[in-house]
Amino acid sequence: MTNLSAYGFTLAGQWIKSATVKSGIDYQLTTLASERVVYAFVIDGVPKYIGICEKDTTTLSARMGRYKNQQGNGTNERISIKIREMLELGKKVEIHALKSTIKQSYMDLQVDLVKGLENPLIEMCKPEWNRRQ
Repeated sequence: MTNLSAYGFTLAGQWIKSATVKSGIDYQLTTLASERVVYAFVIDGVPKYIGICEKDTTTLSARMGRYKNQQGNGTNERISIKIREMLELGKKVEIHALKSTIKQSYMDLQVDLVKGLENPLIEMCKPEWNRRQ
């Protein structure tokens, strides 16, 4: 297992059980809530899922809200169910995040490092909750 902190990830928060939310889960963020990041759900030091805030305007808090409320595509529901199952087993599900501060360009094109880091991190860590074709 590769230590995500070596790549600049920091603990941003955690998932908790909630009896008042339909999905049965809620999140607490202590940092990077209003930032666009690459994030990982980590259990016992092992990344289980790696994702990104896809749009330039999507914040970590907004992205976690889609899992909490099972909004959008099937991935949000599928992952929220896995998070709930782990919490019900007494596992701590941490939210780690990486905010890229590096601005890159290729010739006159801006390179989006958030999008560019997702696939290499998934390939390296092989988190079991990520589905790849």
